[in-house]
Amino acid sequence: MFLIAKNHDSADEVKEIESKDKAIYVKVDESTRSIIDKYKNLGTTISNLVKDAVETYDEYHSMSPDVKAIIDTYIEEEENLVSFLERAIRYYGQQKNLDRDLWVRTRDEMKMMLIGKTTFNQLIAAAEAPEDAREKPFKKNVAIDLILWYTGKPLKSLQLEEVITTVQKMWVVANYFYKIDVHHEGDEFHLLFKHRQNKRYSRYWLGYFTGLFSSEELPYKCIIEGQSFDETLSMTIKVGYEKSK
Repeated sequence: MFLIAKNHDSADEVKEIESKDKAIYVKVDESTRSIIDKYKNLGTTISNLVKDAVETYDEYHSMSPDVKAIIDTYIEEEENLVSFLERAIRYYGQQKNLDRDLWVRTRDEMKMMLIGKTTFNQLIAAAEAPEDAREKPFKKNVAIDLILWYTGKPLKSLQLEEVITTVQKMWVVANYFYKIDVHHEGDEFHLLFKHRQNKRYSRYWLGYFTGLFSSEELPYKCIIEGQSFDETLSMTIKVGYEKSK
């Protein structure tokens, strides 16, 4: 009885393998046959065509219900899926380009700046304060928050060069300055901030960055020198010593 059962199990296994390997024959209409012939002539096998088609079908029907609901909402009557996807992708690309071009144009033509909530509130307060009342914005700025956001690193692991490189990148992106030149020899960095405002603007940012680079949050003590001019701010920054951890 054991041998019979064993032989019976083996026969079932062979039948299962044969059923999986058995060729699938499907009758197709002329339009489908034309598509198959088109890609066969390009060197694609029918089995690969079937495989790709089934996988694509499965991927489409595996989309999340909310995405499928968006397709159902915006696809036009009698529009096929590929046409809809082409239209959606083209629209997405146009919007991305529009956003980028609009930001570049407002920077260049309107001299607009990217200003955060804290900086905005400080500017409002500064506008109402006497001309020489700049100490509060110096002491309360979000430069470190922005540097941490951009680098994605803890502050204690950031080298001075990384902090300066981030300032050079982000303060130009925000259009506070149209150019920031950085030169360094050894551990001494010279920064030249260029703008089209006035000397008061230079004095403000000199105080701002002096506050940043003298912050107790930094893992090193910096030696800072700076001068403000009508359309230029010059700073020299050097690490004096590493703070004890």
